[in-house]
Amino acid sequence: MQLDKSLLEKQISKATEYLDEKKNIKAEKYLNKIIKKDPANDEAWLLLGIAKRRLGKKKEAIECFTSVTELNVSKEEAWGLLTITLVDQGNIDMAKKTIEKAGRLNPDNSRIQFLRHTLIDTYIKYGPFF
Repeated sequence: MQLDKSLLEKQISKATEYLDEKKNIKAEKYLNKIIKKDPANDEAWLLLGIAKRRLGKKKEAIECFTSVTELNVSKEEAWGLLTITLVDQGNIDMAKKTIEKAGRLNPDNSRIQFLRHTLIDTYIKYGPFF
């Protein structure tokens, strides 16, 4: 069951505020509630993945980012975060396959194509940059 669009926008805004304030545990709990009510909400899944990644829950973050890419194949942030989280886990081969898949699914998206060619090498060379 989807939430009322206006209410959903307010809830996503509140979750984003928690993340901006580095209140990651609070954001995680809040986003879990949103997803329970609206499991097809790709933005909530993305934000939950960010919260989990910040909390060191990399495996759970990967599951969240994967959910986003299944719900919305053109969500650039999800593909990028999924890729670098896989790199963080030392799974370079899967990271490469992931960003290649993003490129195949989004052949006309120049940003994803750029990430496909640069993200992993840049991330490995310079480390976290956000």
